[in-house]
Amino acid sequence: MRPMHPSPEANAPRRQMLEKQFRQRSEQIVRQRLNLNDDQVSRLRSVNANIGGQRNALLEQERSVRSDLRDEMAKGSGADQARVAQLMAQAHDLQGKRFALQQDEQRQLSSFMTPMQVAQYGGLQAQIRQRIREMQRGKNDDPGVPNP
Repeated sequence: MRPMHPSPEANAPRRQMLEKQFRQRSEQIVRQRLNLNDDQVSRLRSVNANIGGQRNALLEQERSVRSDLRDEMAKGSGADQARVAQLMAQAHDLQGKRFALQQDEQRQLSSFMTPMQVAQYGGLQAQIRQRIREMQRGKNDDPGVPNP
């Protein structure tokens, strides 16, 4: 008999709770390591909400374009060359948009953080993203606590 696994919908409340704990713990680490005051934390939340949504949308578009490109290229010599060129142009355009978004994020952060804090924040973001990848691969020691 196959073990029953809850549906993704049934896991949604738990996932939301874990994501909230993760965000709170990440914010606590950032606040401590960068020695941010309450105003800086509030402004950082605002930047993250704005930039994060845009970044996620761009990443989703990039995934879709890469998937479409892989599918088209899998056709080998039967691939539609114009479609491949179009998808490659889209991928390049999306990379440019992501880079511009990173520059905008840096400008926004620089308006209320010191250059040292901005640099440290970039390093912490990289560590947190790495921790998320590890958790997604199943190295999920404690989902509420990032390792940075």
